Amino acid sequence: MSTGILLVVFCLAGWQVWNLSSVKRPAVLAEVTPKTIEERVKSLENRVYVLEKNAGLISTATKKTSESFVSLAGGDIANFDWTKIEGTDFSFDTSLYGKTVEVSWQGWLEGAGSVRVYDSTNHRAVDFSEYSSSSSVKKSFYTKVMSIWRGQNQYYIEGKTVGGLVSLSAPRLKIVSK
Repeated sequence: MSTGILLVVFCLAGWQVWNLSSVKRPAVLAEVTPKTIEERVKSLENRVYVLEKNAGLISTATKKTSESFVSLAGGDIANFDWTKIEGTDFSFDTSLYGKTVEVSWQGWLEGAGSVRVYDSTNHRAVDFSEYSSSSSVKKSFYTKVMSIWRGQNQYYIEGKTVGGLVSLSAPRLKIVSK
């Protein structure tokens, strides 16, 4: 008896026996290697990408990131409670910069104390805008991305000291648009 496989098929007209070991397999199935599988998967991925792109499921527009800065006014503070730094009022609207906007701020702080951005329209300190220094040495600072609320809002910078005079210089907003 041979090692081939026999297939018995019952048909309406009768039954037939086929020896599958004599059936020639396609060459594609005979030589399956990891490399040919990789090539096939890559080919299928490319086809799916083209189909999804044509169906509008994939955007082909490249998203450019732009970075801009808005200079703000600085000043001095000598109060132990949060106090507005005079002359630092500004208005800001994220919608003027695009749909996806990240805003942080930076500057130079001299003296032991803290500074932050205050949203006077919504009567709240802007989340993640506070920077504190325990050193009297002048140093630069950069905040995390702040939680700026949508709409045309009015802001100002406020600060407080731990002792002595705190001086804020060269503050500016960093706006990253995507």
